[in-house]
Amino acid sequence: FIMKKMVALACVGLMAASVVTGCSSKKDDASSGSDSEKRIVKFDAFSGGNGEEVWKEMAKAFEAKNKDVKIELRFEKDLPAVLNKENSKGEYSDIVYYNLGQQSQFTETQLNSKKVEDISDVFADENVKKNINPDFVNNPVSQFYGDGKNYLAPIMYTPGGLYYNANLVGEGKKYEIPQTWDDMFKLGDQLKEEGKVSLFTYATAGYLDNTILSVIQEAGGQDLLSKLLNYDSEAWKTKEGKTVTDTIGRLVKDYMEPNTVANANVKDGFTKNQQAVIDGKALFMPNGSWVVGEMEATTPKDFKWGVSAVPALTKDGKKAITTFTEQCWIPSEAKNKDDAKAFLKFIYSEEGANIMLKYNCVVPVNGITDKLTGVNKELYNVYNDENVTAVIGAFAPFDSAAIPDVDMKKVLCFTADDINTGKTTAEKWNSELVKTWKTISEHPVK
Repeated sequence: FIMKKMVALACVGLMAASVVTGCSSKKDDASSGSDSEKRIVKFDAFSGGNGEEVWKEMAKAFEAKNKDVKIELRFEKDLPAVLNKENSKGEYSDIVYYNLGQQSQFTETQLNSKKVEDISDVFADENVKKNINPDFVNNPVSQFYGDGKNYLAPIMYTPGGLYYNANLVGEGKKYEIPQTWDDMFKLGDQLKEEGKVSLFTYATAGYLDNTILSVIQEAGGQDLLSKLLNYDSEAWKTKEGKTVTDTIGRLVKDYMEPNTVANANVKDGFTKNQQAVIDGKALFMPNGSWVVGEMEATTPKDFKWGVSAVPALTKDGKKAITTFTEQCWIPSEAKNKDDAKAFLKFIYSEEGANIMLKYNCVVPVNGITDKLTGVNKELYNVYNDENVTAVIGAFAPFDSAAIPDVDMKKVLCFTADDINTGKTTAEKWNSELVKTWKTISEHPVK
């Protein structure tokens, strides 16, 4: 499986002049922890999402082949707080599993502060190179600085589209999948009249990022997407830029399930919003394939998940779907970089990819989609539609330390809460984006 339709984006304009990389530590110096006879790899991950079992099995399989190494797993609900506290004392993980795009912006901050190791040699390894889909390493997510070097390891990918109840939505079902945004809003008006089901919900507003990127692609193609990913504030002022904020603004203002914002802003309330789709209270929500396992305990046996690309802006236009990856990375100050890199390489092996697949985690290796079964096979079929453009991209780095009060993710996504509740408007949101993008553009990474 090769994403031939993927939009390749170059992070230009705000690149770092140089990249600071640490020297790889010698294995003999890496012994630490309770087992002094083995080299320790400290693997720290967010507690949630895909769960812990996949990593326990992965670590066990790796250790069976590398008997002198111990993978020390730790899972934390508030991982950034834990790691920031330890880092301040000079203590570092060997591998961190924490994605771009989180509300904390922890990974972005580490990247912008040059605290993430160059792991290009992982992907230069012949066995890895033979297996991995190159689209996932030759892009602005993995090559964050746009310098041709890799810093983030894309360990799994998922279609970041609009998820729905396939018993209610689809060909021959009660509701058709909207092909255009006009169709989408027309369906929303119909649902309002019926008074039983809402058109849209989100787990939290942060999940809107993939939807927004898809609409940017639809509105202005690669040109607009590249400009906005590189903080060209003027691009938001264009007709195409305003189309993005007007479309998303209308969606969250007029068609959202009434309890969405309240649920999204309380602990674990995001699961209630996801349950609304399962219960037939809302039709569509932005998400990833992890939602299947995340909601398994409260999903009826006869329920069927589906995923759609974002509707096209025009009748003859292409739909878009943003591909979301989850990433691991190695801190520059890690003590055991050699074994950490070996563990990352193992994930891309046939054995590693098969372990991930057991837990519905799809590693971006060639031929993996041929092994998909059941719901995953159906969900990943979205890429086979010739009328769908697959998008992958990341926002360019900037000197976040110089502008600590600027929260790009909050402005881009979480303004949706305020649009829904009437505290602001799509027009004001657009103006705020212009202002924020201008500030960021004035503070490139030094």
